[in-house]
Amino acid sequence: MNKSNIEQLCPSTLSYNIVPMSSNDRQIVIEFIIKYFFQHEPLIMCAQLFKDIESEEKLQNYLFRTLDNGLTFKAVSRVGDLIGVISNEIMARDSEELSNCSSDITEDQEGSVKFKEFMTLFKKIEQESDIFERYPDVNRVMDIKVVAVNEAFRGQGVCKALFYKSKQLALENKCSMVRVDCSSHFSAGAAERLGFQCIYSLHYEEYRNKKGEVIFNTLPPHKQFKVYVLPIEKYLHTD
Repeated sequence: MNKSNIEQLCPSTLSYNIVPMSSNDRQIVIEFIIKYFFQHEPLIMCAQLFKDIESEEKLQNYLFRTLDNGLTFKAVSRVGDLIGVISNEIMARDSEELSNCSSDITEDQEGSVKFKEFMTLFKKIEQESDIFERYPDVNRVMDIKVVAVNEAFRGQGVCKALFYKSKQLALENKCSMVRVDCSSHFSAGAAERLGFQCIYSLHYEEYRNKKGEVIFNTLPPHKQFKVYVLPIEKYLHTD
């Protein structure tokens, strides 16, 4: 793919740079995600996972397992401050590397009830939104796992620039689609503004336990979990 096509995918002027996360950045990136993602994510907040040490530890292990795969990037201000992070993972058809929520649930049958409820929901969403079943011609997908932006820098295109980096990574890794799960009303809005298409939604009030009780009583305006995709096949054959 030539330079002009890359420029079509990326904002032309930035007051910050998008750079790969290095091994030395790991701890500061983790702390950043905890502050700017965990403390705003509707499901984590309503389940109060952060109040249960074991559940919070398992949640961190689950979400941070992809940080060292070379697909995590950070937005850094001109003076070197970390202002945004995006973590990605490649999903491949029939690959053993596909994320498997059911294995995570099995490992956590003992204790960590809140985390188990969290993972059971994600297993349901993963099964019902199966991209490879919906799109028979798609074999590789760039899956956006976490996006976090410092509140002081929101509205300056940081989230957009991070999403564009995931598009670029998809092209470089021969992925024909980008996927992002949105548990938040605001993240869903951001995905839609960037051209992503909603392929699945689940109303939290309709997700209940065997007693008919709502499991995740999220606060307004967070009413649904949505899965978005962005097909990018048209870019794959560009020289």
